[in-house]
Amino acid sequence: MNKKSIIKTAAFKSLMPYKTELKAVDAFLCTISDALKDGREVNIPDFGRFYVQDCPEHQGRNPQTGEVITIPATKRIRFKPYGNITNLSMK
Repeated sequence: MNKKSIIKTAAFKSLMPYKTELKAVDAFLCTISDALKDGREVNIPDFGRFYVQDCPEHQGRNPQTGEVITIPATKRIRFKPYGNITNLSMK
């Protein structure tokens, strides 16, 4: 499912016009993105938690040459679902 199909489905389920739902989804995604950029967690009850995880520098191998290389430290976005999110429904 891509962003466009999410917006279409949400507009259909909420009985809102597509353009209104587009603004709502964009605002929602922007809010999550901004919070993660600031290093904050995003908890959505009955859905899950988005958070930033620090990954330390470590050694790896170039698969073509077998040469040992240093992989720099980085940050990764993670998602942990709460319970069974497949049982969600619009209320």
